[in-house]
Amino acid sequence: QVIGPAPHREARPPRLLYGWLGRSRVMAADTAGLGAEPPSPTAASPSNGVPDAAEDAKVMQFFQSNGSRRRGSVSAAPVSNDRLAGWQGPPHYAKSYEECVRIRDTILRSPALQVLFGHLSSAGVDQVVGALSMRTFQVNDIIIQQGADGDYFYIVDSGTYDIYVQRGADLAPERVMVATAGMSFGELALMYNVPRAASVVCSEQGGLWCLDRECFQMMLVTAENTKHREYEGFLAQIPVLSALNRFELARVSDLLSTELFDDGEDIVTQGEEGDAVYFLYEGECRAYMTGEQGMVEVKHYTFQGEYFGEIALINNEPRRATVRACGEGCVVLKLKKEDVDLSVGAICDRLRENIGLYQQYEAYVR
Repeated sequence: QVIGPAPHREARPPRLLYGWLGRSRVMAADTAGLGAEPPSPTAASPSNGVPDAAEDAKVMQFFQSNGSRRRGSVSAAPVSNDRLAGWQGPPHYAKSYEECVRIRDTILRSPALQVLFGHLSSAGVDQVVGALSMRTFQVNDIIIQQGADGDYFYIVDSGTYDIYVQRGADLAPERVMVATAGMSFGELALMYNVPRAASVVCSEQGGLWCLDRECFQMMLVTAENTKHREYEGFLAQIPVLSALNRFELARVSDLLSTELFDDGEDIVTQGEEGDAVYFLYEGECRAYMTGEQGMVEVKHYTFQGEYFGEIALINNEPRRATVRACGEGCVVLKLKKEDVDLSVGAICDRLRENIGLYQQYEAYVR
């Protein structure tokens, strides 16, 4: 139940810690606009344009079942549609700028917190930061009692906290871990609606950032649903995916990963093994082929939904071209090779139909 950060090391931060939503680019280190409202979800419609309650129910069932290959929302206990619709949103507790930056930095550096919060947009993380309340504890204060119901998730701001597990009624509690600044605990009881698995006692005075049960479950679930809805709306507009229904679009959207590339950075490289197909989500990029005349530009991708990388993936051959971000950079949605066949068979067929369009490009480099 207790999660701690990995040893600190200097490393390049993840490109998309909080993702891109809508037209606003948000970098991991950005701390401006704390407390901003999250973007509105884009509702995807069935391929015939008519809402289908049965289709929506099938989609929801998919995300709450093992049919979703990616880790779904962090709240393993299903959240009903009525509960989602009735939630009024999280509270906001005032904090100094320095405190907001410190919390964000903790989330950025902790792999464990990335598991919980890494899929959120920047606005979603701002909401988490705002919903955290500070509580101070003295030595010997009991923060969590083993066997009790879960009420809060905790991030250690300062102090030291001993974690004990009592493995039997006739056995003395055993100290299994010590939580210090940057570590977190208490999430499992909230995720799975089970009793606390350990006791936590303050051993050195300090403060904990606390996120209550309702916020923990609702904020993370609603943020994940927003992302899925936006991706589904985006995918529904791509011609190669136009034949997919809501369930199939939902399945594809769950398998997508988002990647950001700066101007001049290669997304795929000619000659390398193909491991994914990419859909342009934001910005622009250019394709280059190297031949007798050197490197020649063969295509400029500027429209949302254009895709590349499928030839090497489908034909099991090296990449035919290098695709490089340009302008202000770009965001692409990546569908891995192993997921193309597993998602929906129609994707592979439709991609194969369009491969012939690339033959003309090779003439440029001869």
